[in-house]
Amino acid sequence: MKTDFEFRPSTEKILHELATPDFQALNQQANDETIKRMKQAVPILIGIGKAGDNIPGMRKNLILHAGPPITWQRASGALKGAIIGGLIYEGLAKNKGEAEEIMKEGSVDLEPCHNHSAAGPMAGIITYSMSVYIVEDRLSGYRAYSNLSDDRGDNLGSSMRFGVYDKAAIDQLHWNESHIAPVLDQVIKEKGGIDFLPIIGRSLLMGDDCHVMTNAATLLLSGILLPGIIKNCKNKHDIEKIATQIHQDGTFSLNPIMATCKAIADAGNGIPHSSIITTMARNGTEFGIKVSGLGDTWFTGIAGVGHGSLTQGLTPADVNRDMGDSAITETVGFGGIVRSFSGSNLDTINNTMSMYNIAHSESDSFLTPGIDDRGPPLGFDLLKIIKLDTTPIINSSLANKTMNRYMAGVGALHPPMEAFTKAAARLLKEEEEQTKLH
Repeated sequence: MKTDFEFRPSTEKILHELATPDFQALNQQANDETIKRMKQAVPILIGIGKAGDNIPGMRKNLILHAGPPITWQRASGALKGAIIGGLIYEGLAKNKGEAEEIMKEGSVDLEPCHNHSAAGPMAGIITYSMSVYIVEDRLSGYRAYSNLSDDRGDNLGSSMRFGVYDKAAIDQLHWNESHIAPVLDQVIKEKGGIDFLPIIGRSLLMGDDCHVMTNAATLLLSGILLPGIIKNCKNKHDIEKIATQIHQDGTFSLNPIMATCKAIADAGNGIPHSSIITTMARNGTEFGIKVSGLGDTWFTGIAGVGHGSLTQGLTPADVNRDMGDSAITETVGFGGIVRSFSGSNLDTINNTMSMYNIAHSESDSFLTPGIDDRGPPLGFDLLKIIKLDTTPIINSSLANKTMNRYMAGVGALHPPMEAFTKAAARLLKEEEEQTKLH
């Protein structure tokens, strides 16, 4: 894995050096191609399967996490708690102490979900025997993955994704595997797959941001799933419990939405000279991005702390730095891009309008709430971001910085410019080497 390019010229120098007619033509053509491929993607939820059987490169001694690469030593309390939960769930550790020893010994590896065509909310933990949603781009055959929601339906964020590893959280994961995953896989396959683009489009117009707020999307999804759940469940108790869990978990639809967005974003990867952002993610310590024209390299900066509504009794000092792969939704124009958590409807519209200024295009598949006849911004342009000194706004749930504590609240923030300037410096370096700007 490549590391960040540390020596960086000023933003002014980067923009000046890349202002040649030759590069401008190459960049425009590449960005157009990136957006074209994103728009042409046909992501369909085709089923649910074990991570070990489906995710590329998955192995028994590997735990996938959200955001850019991180070591156990540098992981935040919330991420460490989730890793402990993953080890207990897999039966590799019996308790916190054993899990910590395993991680200190280095016998279990940590790697980003995004490096394995996957995305996970908050801590993002995916282990070998967990079930994952499988979304396939019918145009290219590329597949993207996300884990199942482990929310317990108590509106407290008392789940492993927030760093909780108590018995109830682990039991919830086992219930998902034994009951929810096999039934939903059968339902999805009987329907020939589920197209999430109409679900996203309708839910945006119903008030969702398709990131932190997915109540409408979950309602729409439950209407699609429920007849099949009734048909395929073995007994009335299972029908009642599965239906109740989906109903009580307003974010149940987020995970397949994330896999859908991952498939869209990755369709635009690997275009030489492109400055379009194809990944934004956070691990609770750092924020990181990937850029279409810069391969698989991560560019990072220190993750910020979201500001918003806190759980009663908590203060900003309790909040972990931003975490989660769910910013893949903002990467393709949802989340904080189309709806803010504070202010008036006019504030939200003004925010979205400012996001158009740093995007290369806008979606053809959806309508932006409150803005007539325009799709959400699509394809954030690295060079526009540094020129206008504006980063995309991200909505986010807030984790507690102390492991084994419930959700701290919900909020929003602009990620650090540092990650974007590092990427722009690398783009300049590679263009100088490839096209001989001088």
